[in-house]
Amino acid sequence: MVNWTTVTVGFVVTIVLEIIGLLFKPVDMAVATFISIFAPIIGGLIAAYWAGGTFKDGAVNGGLAGGLGSLIAAIISVQGSLAIIAENAIISFVISAIAGIIGGLIGVLAKGNHQEKEETLKEETSNEE
Repeated sequence: MVNWTTVTVGFVVTIVLEIIGLLFKPVDMAVATFISIFAPIIGGLIAAYWAGGTFKDGAVNGGLAGGLGSLIAAIISVQGSLAIIAENAIISFVISAIAGIIGGLIGVLAKGNHQEKEETLKEETSNEE
């Protein structure tokens, strides 16, 4: 289930880190690339850790936070025609959503109560039958 509050927090963290990475571009391209790669992972980790839940919840919340944050950062930062902006934004969204899913899974593992929630869900479905 999507927790929009945590997705929004992860989204904002991702955008802020992406913009910080863009500010490092003139100084050192390696640092800018490093920050841009880890921004959706960190945003997804924060969103999933805060939301908790199962691995599926962490993957959804983390993927949305990382993907949408990088999508907006790409729209803000890329210059050129609308086709170039759209192409870069879509590529950024897909790659960052995958990175956000990885961060989300790490966040759920760090929280540590994923097994309890999965067992509770299994018990609830078996009681309904």
